[in-house]
Amino acid sequence: MKYSIDSLSRENKVKFGIAIILIIALTVFFFLPLKFKPRESSSFIIRVRIAQEANTLDFGSEKKCDVSDAKTGRVLAEGISFPYPSKVSCVDGGIKAADTIFDAQRIRISPVTDEFELGGTFYQGEVDIVKKGNTLEAINRVELENYLKGVLPCEMNHLWPFSALKAQAIASRSFAVDQALRRKNKEYDLTDDTYSQVYKGKNAQRWRTNRATDATRGKVLEYKGKVFPGYFHSCCGGHTEDIGLVWKGDSAPLKGVRCRWCRWSPRFRWQNRVYTKELLDKLNEKRYNIKRIDNIKAGPRDPSKRLEYISIKSGNKWFEIDTEDFRSAIGRKYLKSSNFHVKKYPRFYLFSGYGWGHGVGMCQWGAFGLALRGRSTERILKYYYPEANIVRLREILI
Repeated sequence: MKYSIDSLSRENKVKFGIAIILIIALTVFFFLPLKFKPRESSSFIIRVRIAQEANTLDFGSEKKCDVSDAKTGRVLAEGISFPYPSKVSCVDGGIKAADTIFDAQRIRISPVTDEFELGGTFYQGEVDIVKKGNTLEAINRVELENYLKGVLPCEMNHLWPFSALKAQAIASRSFAVDQALRRKNKEYDLTDDTYSQVYKGKNAQRWRTNRATDATRGKVLEYKGKVFPGYFHSCCGGHTEDIGLVWKGDSAPLKGVRCRWCRWSPRFRWQNRVYTKELLDKLNEKRYNIKRIDNIKAGPRDPSKRLEYISIKSGNKWFEIDTEDFRSAIGRKYLKSSNFHVKKYPRFYLFSGYGWGHGVGMCQWGAFGLALRGRSTERILKYYYPEANIVRLREILI
């Protein structure tokens, strides 16, 4: 028997209509961000270390490149072809790229198209190849907005709600600019891993995260007239951390706030067992010189319930180790946060805890939860960075 909408009861028609509305709403919410007109590029250059301690590098560009001495600006060659994979290596007195030897300790390769390939990954901008003894280091000089497009999908799922993606874009942009301003006399501003922000160049770009970057172009966090570092982490486990309890510094927007929205995270609760011998080996690799481990006890906790230190009994002595140092020694894949409990078993210790990451700043899974509840980008950022404001970068750099 065939049915049509006209044959449905009034109640079923209402249910059918609600279902259609929900499908459309969810589609718009997740996949169709509001239209906007991208502003002109800010041309703020970020320097990202994308390779280090390499004996050789595989480099290439579809178009010809100019090569200069990155230290003096002296032009070394123009219109050189580097078909991938052209080998870059150290030689006496300089750097060899493809078949050409350049008499410089730091060369800058500038593709005509502003795109190149290094180690199988495509990047935008230019690349500095730096000779460090007998190894090489590669630093990508990339425009800020293009850099962010290679960061966002690595730091947040590109299918997450658009308000959360925009919050991440502003936080990441603020962090990058703050690092660039602090490290302007250093060789590079950021690394491409979790010690800064994960960055995978053009390979990582996705449509929605690109749109989120364009929609927030030039927007950063500001506090007391300066760019404010938008620290963030995966999951806070219920409360973000005071920056002063993790690193040096005191900042009102980073005092820590309660978070009830990160329970969606698969790492909201976690547990791992680590064998006693492995614990001992890992600690002694860090030169703690502990002969044996008889017991481990949790020390006092701060207001966010994170441990201040760990006490280890070895014979008749107790050793107190800062929790972050302990996590670094044992491995963050085992101890995902400093909010954990420890229980002794005959051959191993069971660590169980909450959250993932250092806990400072925006909780990414919390931002996801808030976005699902319809919170705007501005409200998400205001919650995790109280007293910080969203401004245009050019307003601060003038």
